[in-house]
Amino acid sequence: MMKTGKPNTQKNQQGVAAIEFALTISVLLVICFAIVSYGMLMWTQQKVSHIAGDSARVGLQQSIQGNALYAQEACNHAKVMVATDFILKDFAEAPKFCDFKQVACSWDSKQKCLQLTIAVTVDGLPLVNMVQAVGNLLSKDTDTKSWIPSALSATSTVKITDL
Repeated sequence: MMKTGKPNTQKNQQGVAAIEFALTISVLLVICFAIVSYGMLMWTQQKVSHIAGDSARVGLQQSIQGNALYAQEACNHAKVMVATDFILKDFAEAPKFCDFKQVACSWDSKQKCLQLTIAVTVDGLPLVNMVQAVGNLLSKDTDTKSWIPSALSATSTVKITDL
């Protein structure tokens, strides 16, 4: 006599939940990792902008005090600020880290301004290398420069006052 009842489907479903969990958690972890990595890039950009602005203010203070090397003092201040930062500390000695020039002010060409630019490359930042590697795995195009910046920079301009 043959059994005509329902087949035992529990045997066929063993391990399916574990496979679904593994697939889902891997996608969620990649998304979470991307959010954290881009957040770090934005945070670092904010730090670079702050350092540029603060260093330009130091250049302004030095020019008011009569220091002829006010622009170099501004860059020295930027190097000190970067050296004390736990993420940016390795970038202070990079060439073209701090670039300054005296320019005509955009609002009045008769006035002189100090234009200070701080630039760091993102290659040495902790999470960025991993993001680039994941991007290369997921993308057919190996050029990840279109969606990950290669450098972060900020420019600050202050009017120089000669007393």
